[in-house]
Amino acid sequence: TDAGLVRACHDCSEGGIGVALAEMAFAGGLGAELFLAAVPKTDDVLRDDVLLFSESNSRFIVEVRPENKQAFEQKMAGVACAAAGKVTNSAWLIVGGMNGTVLLREDIAQLKRSWQKTFRW
Repeated sequence: TDAGLVRACHDCSEGGIGVALAEMAFAGGLGAELFLAAVPKTDDVLRDDVLLFSESNSRFIVEVRPENKQAFEQKMAGVACAAAGKVTNSAWLIVGGMNGTVLLREDIAQLKRSWQKTFRW
């Protein structure tokens, strides 16, 4: 936005929230935690994998500094959005499922190496 509230943003069109979050962590060199229980969803989404990898239209992961959270949420009033995670200074990508169990705890560098192997250069 013109207000400078968004630090980073990534669409979820290729691999859903899980892939978008991992790609953002790769780019920033920082860890992240995601809490699927906080992600807006329709009532028919009952499985973690569906929520994590769904390539839903117009879904984005947006990074906002903690001090800008309230202002960002005010700008987004009326739009389905939620604070569903956080950036960390760790080397880990951690995903908590809809019931709170840890689904994923992986080293960002290892994930990036695996992700890079999927490309045909």
